[in-house]
Amino acid sequence: MIKYDAKTNMLDRQIEGKIAWKNAQVNESDYLVPLTDALLEEIDQTIQVLSKNPVETTALCLSDYPMPHADALMAKVKAILDEGVGFAIIDKLDVEKYSKEALTQIYWLLSSRISRPVAQAYDGRLLYDVKDTGKKTDVTVRGDLTNQELSWHSDYGFNFAPPYLGLLVLRTAKEGGISKAGSLLNAHNELRKRDPALMQRLYEPFYWNRQGEHAENEHPTHWHSMFQSDGKDVRARYNRSLIPVGYELEGKKLDDKGRAAIDAISEILGEPENHLTFTLVAGQMQFVNNFKMAHLRSDYVDYDEPEKKRHLIRIFLRDYGRRSYMG
Repeated sequence: MIKYDAKTNMLDRQIEGKIAWKNAQVNESDYLVPLTDALLEEIDQTIQVLSKNPVETTALCLSDYPMPHADALMAKVKAILDEGVGFAIIDKLDVEKYSKEALTQIYWLLSSRISRPVAQAYDGRLLYDVKDTGKKTDVTVRGDLTNQELSWHSDYGFNFAPPYLGLLVLRTAKEGGISKAGSLLNAHNELRKRDPALMQRLYEPFYWNRQGEHAENEHPTHWHSMFQSDGKDVRARYNRSLIPVGYELEGKKLDDKGRAAIDAISEILGEPENHLTFTLVAGQMQFVNNFKMAHLRSDYVDYDEPEKKRHLIRIFLRDYGRRSYMG
């Protein structure tokens, strides 16, 4: 496994490659991946098999359900995540034709072709419902359970972050819920040019609020840098909101340079030339390289009827470590 170290930085050079993109360098074809007719037929056949031979979704094994067209499409998606722009949108499953269970099972089988599904909460759940619970974000309430804006972030940087994550859209909100995506490696390039000292601070550790995702006797914060490097490649984790709370939990003051550095990344990502804006629709699946990308979701207004409320299903994907939350 590649060893990343916060002591090694990439301040002496520009990060190259498609993953360090600006808006003007990205075409829709770089990230939008249509489902082919052949794959749609393959999906339909697989759902028919599963309807006659039920298996719990999280027990489904790829070897039991050969899908050569799915293999080809998901290899393309993984290449986009690893070598391309770092995120992909698959367009799309038929949410009117299939049940939630059938859609989730296909999502599981497609996602598993990228990497192995792993736990994404301390309680061990492998699939996570992203929907508004009526709560508001606080020390232990995560933003994905609210309708509040989720500011620029990568997922679960406060614990053992997965390299890839996916979202299946079952239903969208009445209003809002707009998505944005930006390259953290492009943000690295920009901050390095504008203020190298601030960029250096992001290679030094911060206290992160773990949002209660740990055993009762464990510490409520982790001590991580936002950027790590092996001297050739950079791995990033970013969440502007969790670090000030982490310092509050520790009874410490976030240093001025640290605050300025995390604010600077958010400001760079927010500049129109440094992100893409899009609206996910029901049936689409989004996959993200969680070590290279940041994303944002605007706040939203939901429907009153429970059966119409916004509902996404998230999955974490990782081929190393245990399948448990901390790996």
